[in-house]
Amino acid sequence: MEDKEEFLKEFGDYYGYPNGPKTIDQIRATEFKRLEDTVYLDHAGATLYSESQMEAIFKDLTTSVYGNPHSQSDSSSATSDIVAEARQQVLDYCNASPKDYKCIFTSGATAALKLIGENFPWSCQSSFMYTMENHNSVLGIREYALSQGAAAFAVDIKEDVDQSGVPGSPVTSVKISQHPVQRRNEAEVLEGELTGDASNLFAFPSECNFSGLRFSLDLVNIVKQNAEKILEGSPYSKGGWMVLIDAAKGCATQPPDLLLYPADFVVISFYKLFGYPTGLGALIVRNDAAKLLKKTYFSGGTVAASIADIDFVRRREGVEEHFEDGTISFLSVASIRHGFKIFSTLTASAVCRHTMSLAMFLKKKLLALRHENGSSVCTLYGNRSLKVSSHDSGSIVSFNLKRPDGSWFGYREVEKLSSLSGIQLRTGCFCNPGACAKYLGLSHSDLLSNLKAGHICWDDNDIINGKPTGAVRVSFGYMSTYEDAKKFIDFIKRSFVSMPSEFEKGYLLRTKSIPYPSEGLENWLSSSGCYLKSITIYPIKSCAGFSVESWPLSSTGLQYDREWLLKSLTGEILTQKKAPEMSLINTFINLNQLMLSVESPRCKGKLQIKLDSNSYLHGKEELYMHNQRYEVQCYGNEINEWFSNAVGQPCTLVRCCHSQYCFSLSKSRSMGMCRNVDSRVNFSNEAQFLLISEESVSDLNNRLCSNTQKRSGVAAPYVNPMRFRPNLVISGGEPYAEDGWRNLKIGNAYFTSLGGCNRCQMINFYHQMGQVKKTNEPLATLASYRRVKGKILFGILLRYDSGDKAVLDTNSWLNVGDEVYLNSE
Repeated sequence: MEDKEEFLKEFGDYYGYPNGPKTIDQIRATEFKRLEDTVYLDHAGATLYSESQMEAIFKDLTTSVYGNPHSQSDSSSATSDIVAEARQQVLDYCNASPKDYKCIFTSGATAALKLIGENFPWSCQSSFMYTMENHNSVLGIREYALSQGAAAFAVDIKEDVDQSGVPGSPVTSVKISQHPVQRRNEAEVLEGELTGDASNLFAFPSECNFSGLRFSLDLVNIVKQNAEKILEGSPYSKGGWMVLIDAAKGCATQPPDLLLYPADFVVISFYKLFGYPTGLGALIVRNDAAKLLKKTYFSGGTVAASIADIDFVRRREGVEEHFEDGTISFLSVASIRHGFKIFSTLTASAVCRHTMSLAMFLKKKLLALRHENGSSVCTLYGNRSLKVSSHDSGSIVSFNLKRPDGSWFGYREVEKLSSLSGIQLRTGCFCNPGACAKYLGLSHSDLLSNLKAGHICWDDNDIINGKPTGAVRVSFGYMSTYEDAKKFIDFIKRSFVSMPSEFEKGYLLRTKSIPYPSEGLENWLSSSGCYLKSITIYPIKSCAGFSVESWPLSSTGLQYDREWLLKSLTGEILTQKKAPEMSLINTFINLNQLMLSVESPRCKGKLQIKLDSNSYLHGKEELYMHNQRYEVQCYGNEINEWFSNAVGQPCTLVRCCHSQYCFSLSKSRSMGMCRNVDSRVNFSNEAQFLLISEESVSDLNNRLCSNTQKRSGVAAPYVNPMRFRPNLVISGGEPYAEDGWRNLKIGNAYFTSLGGCNRCQMINFYHQMGQVKKTNEPLATLASYRRVKGKILFGILLRYDSGDKAVLDTNSWLNVGDEVYLNSE
């Protein structure tokens, strides 16, 4: 409580709606009960709807009859009235007079931006100017401009503030730095011949969705009235300038006042305002700007009359009717008035102060964090002022975290661990490539190099060549609380403000593989005191496996292990992550009969597939997975229908008959941090074998029990070693002794350890009463003590080796009870 008292001393005048009808605690208790165990911090992506809001919408839609507004019936008239009322609410929210502006409903903010781009009167004399901090949906307008011969260029905006902190006069307070001009088609006029008749467009966000930086709305008047001055006489400044504000993010806390800042276009997204409805946006357009838009397509609702067999169409004159193609989403439009009630009671200015107080509090706490060696933990992006009254900071906090040695924590590591702690946030570049590159210091060569290395949006490549490729973003909404921010800060302290664990220190000292000596193996290997406790084969990737007393080895690992997989009709590889029902599919292989048997609770009969028969096969095809090309055999309809019923979605079964890597990775790759490319594998993710220690699992269970009792006093569920889907389980050693193993012998077979196995959410799935369920354990507990450079390691990956033989011995067998010999130098 002392921490909150300190927070309220500094931010109490801004936090929690002190003059509102409900306090923030009352709002959370009555309207967002579903957030009891969740910290939701992605309001810039999508904010949340309240319970009373949805109850009102449900009551409205179940007690009213709304017909298609393109009619004259009573129900249609009722809809038209609701739509007209909604348009006025949108205009009122931005203080826009209906004499000067119209509200066009679209399928979203992106559709509104597209409408501008495709209908704007571009010419070879036009210019499209936009700030670096713009969403991809705004950058997409550039395609229309360039295709029509217009020039396009990005700019950086710098606002000068005097010593008192008050912005100066509009023209002198803003400086624009122009990036190189882009042209796609050969211009029909030379730069010196640009006249002044062109229509130009300037686009900027009211709030950057990457950094939370708010742009001064003075830019509207500055560009419209003084473009030539601020562009310092550039030939591209000539002509009439129209201004577009992307308010999809900023409107939730600071809607633009169009009476003071008469922008030509303002784009809004309703689910970012009040959570529901999704798939609905609005374009507020100035009337004189709408007259300049050149629309080609016409549709139902946009024409007064048309004739089918001759070239004749007369369009409707109303701005909304002219641009709203087809029937608008009128039930969604009817829903937004219930969302606007929230802002009428709380007010947008109060929401702004509330969210800003939380953002400033979080920024201060993050900047104060230090590692034990004194080095800072957090690097903030777009941070100017830490005063809650600052006009240029919104509800977003964007940052990356550093280790004590100065290297970066990957943002995916932060996202993965936060999810395990019940914290929902967003990471990456947030579809804002300009801001991402600007704040992270990524040059064009860096970006192209990252792309060449395989990095694309939404992937896991968070660190390339020592630099982050994105950031962590926390964003607050009107229902966010101090407790949300505090839980997040405590999570960061607990998970990232520390020196490396003893496990990490020891593991990093053993990351170099030890090659086999050319002779003297019998003197080089020593007994580990462990023996092979169990052997498990998983014939079909992600389906259940079966245990045996002995099993033959092949050049790909255990014979038939992961030799089959299921894929969707679109070619997507099916795994338990996306189809948990696969874990209920049981498999067994009879080596004497050469028969694969498959059973599922969803299917009545047992499926049997002969291993040496081609009667089931229906051709071959290529398949790519983990940068490896596979040649696979396909099965017929009868088998595919069985698996489709078992999984609950259409799918097909394929069998690996040949594989080849598309490329080799660097020889300097870290142990256990990437797929093994030095040995043949079937459809396993990383290596031929996964080995788990029974003692390591026991230690994990002890930790789970201790953690659970501390939190709730309830005994933790026992985690079976098979939860980790190992091929080999050993027993008899110390917990985690396998971390140090590099070369070992089991029975008469030799293996090389490829390092630790990076665990994912899949180990959190478990079976109960024939159902597949999921918790945060054991991954959350493993994350607390088994993390190395962003990986959560448990068990080791093995490659089957031949020792000093030139050819693999494919006649070797593994047997339960085989002793384990090793070298751990």
